[in-house]
Amino acid sequence: MADAVIVDDGGSTRIKRLMSNGIGEMDSLLDVDDLTTPASSRGSTHDINKQYNTAVIGCQDEEGTVVNVAINAFSTIEISSQLDQSVLITKGTKLTITVFSKNSDPIVEAKQHKKKRRYVVANSGPIQTVKVNGTKVYDVTNSPTGKDVIYTSLVIT
Repeated sequence: MADAVIVDDGGSTRIKRLMSNGIGEMDSLLDVDDLTTPASSRGSTHDINKQYNTAVIGCQDEEGTVVNVAINAFSTIEISSQLDQSVLITKGTKLTITVFSKNSDPIVEAKQHKKKRRYVVANSGPIQTVKVNGTKVYDVTNSPTGKDVIYTSLVIT
C-alpha cells in the first residue's frame, strides 16, 4: 500500500506525503518553470512511483460538521484554490503531482518539523473546487452541509 498524499488548506494550499519511514520529500515541487501540461502554465511536478487507487475529499463547516466524499476511481484530480493556484494529480503507472498556475508563478515553500515535510503554495488561498476526471465534484460555494466551509482536504491512498 502506498503512503498517503494529502492536499489541504490551512490558509494556503499544502501538500504532504505521509511516510512511516521517511520525511515525505518531494523537493522537485520547489522547481517552478514552464510546463507543457497544463498548457501555457508555470509550475512544478513530482512523481511518486507507487500505486494509488482511492481518494476522499473531506470538508468541515463553520459549525464543526465534517462531510467526506469518497472518490473510488480517478485518472485525474484537479484542486483549485483562491488566487488562481491549482494542484493536478495524475494517476498512471505512477502518481504525478503538478502545482501550477496560468496567471502567476506558484511560490512553493518546504517546511519540516520532526522529520515530516510539507509543501506550501504560499501565494494560494483556501481550496475552492475539486474536479475528478474533468467533472466538478466539490465546490465550497455549494457546501455539502449548506454552511460555510472552513477546511477542505483531499487524501489519496
